[in-house]
Amino acid sequence: MSPDDDEFISLSPDVRLARAAIPSMMPAGTPLSLPPKGPTPRPLSASAFDRAVASSTPDEESATAPELGRARLALLRELAALPDSERPLNDNVAAAVAVFAVDAWKTSAALRQSTPRRTIIWNEELPVNQLIGRTLLLADHVLYPDRLVDALRSEPTARRLRALALEELEYEHLIGAGHVIPVPDGVAQYIGGDSIQKAAKRALANESLVQFVRSQLVVEGPSAREVLFINAIDDFDTVQHMWFYGHFDPSSGAVDDRRVGFRMLQPYDPAHDYSAWIRQETDRALATYLQRTEQRLVVADVLGAEYVAASPFEARVLQRRGLHEPSLVNATLWAGVPELSNLGAKDLARMLSAEEAVEDLRARVRIAMEAAPDFPTQISSIRAVAADIEQASRVLERRMRTSRALGFAAPAVAGGLGLMVGSAGGVAGIAAGALGLLGSISPAIGERLNQRREAAFLFTMPKRKRP
Repeated sequence: MSPDDDEFISLSPDVRLARAAIPSMMPAGTPLSLPPKGPTPRPLSASAFDRAVASSTPDEESATAPELGRARLALLRELAALPDSERPLNDNVAAAVAVFAVDAWKTSAALRQSTPRRTIIWNEELPVNQLIGRTLLLADHVLYPDRLVDALRSEPTARRLRALALEELEYEHLIGAGHVIPVPDGVAQYIGGDSIQKAAKRALANESLVQFVRSQLVVEGPSAREVLFINAIDDFDTVQHMWFYGHFDPSSGAVDDRRVGFRMLQPYDPAHDYSAWIRQETDRALATYLQRTEQRLVVADVLGAEYVAASPFEARVLQRRGLHEPSLVNATLWAGVPELSNLGAKDLARMLSAEEAVEDLRARVRIAMEAAPDFPTQISSIRAVAADIEQASRVLERRMRTSRALGFAAPAVAGGLGLMVGSAGGVAGIAAGALGLLGSISPAIGERLNQRREAAFLFTMPKRKRP
């Protein structure tokens, strides 16, 4: 394990903790309570901002998704121009982030009430371009957490918001068109707080589900700094789940105001029995994972969206949990169609602009889904449809190349001869030749328009990169 230095403390061979982050981990301390018996849901907190937005009355004149997208891009570009420094964030910048979040909440509320009902999906794990591609363009809108609002909950710096803005600008083509919308998910969590607690208690009362999640946990530690690392197999969470062992420090704290002090990140003691602590924190990690899944489902419901489980771990949890029927969007994600899975935001935005072809693709996928009796068969059917469309796209690509090479050359030559011959007959002859030219071109134009209405056309688009 690498030695500590002035900036970092080594927690394990692979994990280092910034010293500057330690004061912000528990700035006001943490309440003490007796350890619960077994896994127990944790209480949820909400900021004043979340409560205020949740209690506000939505305006009838909310921004459309494209209008909101353009406003988001303007904000992101402003934030991307912030200095790369640790100076505190200007109040005006923080206010702009908060104002946009309110507008986004109003727009999302209008979308979930719109008719005909739009397909809206919610996911916190995958980048939005991967989510759109892996779900075969089925969603009208993808909602994702507003990381700028999340950053305001701590003590954000110019550098932090600048980095978040630059990262989000990678999806500018999807944002500007209104296909993807960042929303303040803390507001939805506050609104659905009671439902989250009840659902988490039901999940923790399901003994077979609890035992399954327990079997999926990998417990590492205590480390040389008395830290436990508990993470689930095949989970997409990029944040290390860490638990710190605390030693009561009688020399710190104050009895009069009921504060006591603890020392953490102490050297590992091989003579000490950590087993009770390990059991306690494993129960806490188990409850955290199950409550997280229930929270995501409830947040999606409040947002009027469908939750898509992207990680294999969470998909297995939902399968064993029951009460959650597999959907078309989930089936397309797990079908793993490679053609659209790793496209960039610009390519996807171009594809989504071909509305008739997108609708054709959606209709074909829905038909395949309706004919399948169960989830595995649905996945197989979607893969078969995608393979058929991919094969048709190769045929279409050859036809389009031939059309581009020959479709206009021959009519142009024939029409030109008609004009030359017709010119001998004066104005009437020239007019007749011109009409002949238009008549010969029209079928070629019509064929190209029909091609652009086919789902196969979408699969040809990434192969025909624009300069």
